[in-house]
Amino acid sequence: MTLSQLSQALEVPKSTFLNSLRPLVNEDFLVVDGGLYRLGPGAFRLAARIISAFSMPDLIRAYVKSLAETTHESVGFAISDWKVGRMIYIDTVPSPQPVVYAMLAGVSAPLYASAGGRVMLAYAPPELRDRCLARAKFKAFTSRTVTDPVAVREQLARITSQGYCLSFGEMLDDTGAMAAPVFGGQGGVLGALVIGAPIERMRANVDWLLSELLRTSHRASGDDFAAKASE
Repeated sequence: MTLSQLSQALEVPKSTFLNSLRPLVNEDFLVVDGGLYRLGPGAFRLAARIISAFSMPDLIRAYVKSLAETTHESVGFAISDWKVGRMIYIDTVPSPQPVVYAMLAGVSAPLYASAGGRVMLAYAPPELRDRCLARAKFKAFTSRTVTDPVAVREQLARITSQGYCLSFGEMLDDTGAMAAPVFGGQGGVLGALVIGAPIERMRANVDWLLSELLRTSHRASGDDFAAKASE
């Protein structure tokens, strides 16, 4: 929203309101883009901390830690923010290896371009998925990023068929990620379990990492996975 729109919505004079907005911009809670104020990374980090503290089941946190200890790679659990079309890591465990995939709680990425995001898009209700894709501004982060809406939908169909997503160099040239869904109540997707690693190390160990990811995501989903798989 513009400064005028914000001041009208909150019934605060522009001159007074501007003094309130400046520190929010300075602390990255807001960004100014062509005269429009948008939520910044500070706001998403704050939201992730709140969600992590109050909404994430302790059981899922245990599975994130267990998978990281088994694979020695960076592991995270991501949820979706459908309003802005992004996935957000709300819990992460970094790899102990010297060269790692940097995965931090609070970091977000577009749903269409990230492994965890595509998993959540694939298993979302069709009307929600369609709205999200209709609003998406498809941007190429690397030469491998899929930005064609038809191709993205084809990817989503493959994910629901195979039960996971593999991504090599789509967000960053030298990194790879794999993700699988964790189902919550009534078979709905609670979030995505994600493994990230340097691209060559992931390619060299892809079969083993994928088997550990799927084993852990199935255990974390429990009866909800069995119910979803039987549909």
